[in-house]
Amino acid sequence: MKKYSFLFSFFLIQLVFSQQFNTSVVVNFESINQTNNSVFKNLENSIKLFIESTKWSDDNLDQYELINLNILFNVTRFSDNFFVGNMEFQSDRPVLNSTYSTPIFKYVDKNIQFEYVEFESIVFNQTQFSSNLSSILAFYVNIILGIDKESYELNSGDYFFNSAKNILNLANQNNNFGWDSSFSDGKNNKFWLIQTLSTDESKEFKAFYYNYHVNGLDLMSENIFEAKSNISISIFNLKPIQRRSPNSILLKIIFDTKSDEIKQIFSGGIYFDNSKLINHLNYLSPFFSNKWNSLR
Repeated sequence: MKKYSFLFSFFLIQLVFSQQFNTSVVVNFESINQTNNSVFKNLENSIKLFIESTKWSDDNLDQYELINLNILFNVTRFSDNFFVGNMEFQSDRPVLNSTYSTPIFKYVDKNIQFEYVEFESIVFNQTQFSSNLSSILAFYVNIILGIDKESYELNSGDYFFNSAKNILNLANQNNNFGWDSSFSDGKNNKFWLIQTLSTDESKEFKAFYYNYHVNGLDLMSENIFEAKSNISISIFNLKPIQRRSPNSILLKIIFDTKSDEIKQIFSGGIYFDNSKLINHLNYLSPFFSNKWNSLR
């Protein structure tokens, strides 16, 4: 009995040691005709356990440093352990010297299909394809870890982006649904997301995440005007992406994630001339023009 108790305690220590996420998972099955919800609840628990018990890196994070990750899976079709739907990922990280958490990543993948057998563990292997579900989750976890890293240290996320690209390549080798370049609207899919993050096309994106957070939000407690100025400059410096690639997936991620926060930052507080910023924002993300023009 002592042996099993020791092994269980060791597992718990390893789980706490390796945990990098506080994870919330919701599986929404309201759009399908399904009276037995146990499989959906077990899927929620399995995804949460998989993400929080997997050692994604060698980083040892304190509790307050953990990444908050919310996953919403909207099921549109379910039959014989086979799920179809869309999956939304949202993550945030703490802001220095504050109780505020800032959104880091918000993205909806509309091309989700996988098989999940109730009560079976989700298994992932970095060197070979295990399942579409584990690959999807591991892919986005690595994307989130990479972007989160970039928000603290410039060009520090490449290890995770390379891991995500390897996951995509293994999935494509096995001809799995939703991984090649042809899915979804234009270049708004997993293939083009990691393809762009893995090249020099992402240099302004990475610089934005670093400067917006380290020289912007993390500076707010010391110098609000300087922080606002640095955030405005970080937005201006995104313009080369729009010139090279209008409707870039990277710009979409930035403004889907940050539009509400940007509006909040520049809507009040210490005076800051928003006129140039508004022009830049309308050029970079015209979809949110109502938000930007409200800053006048």
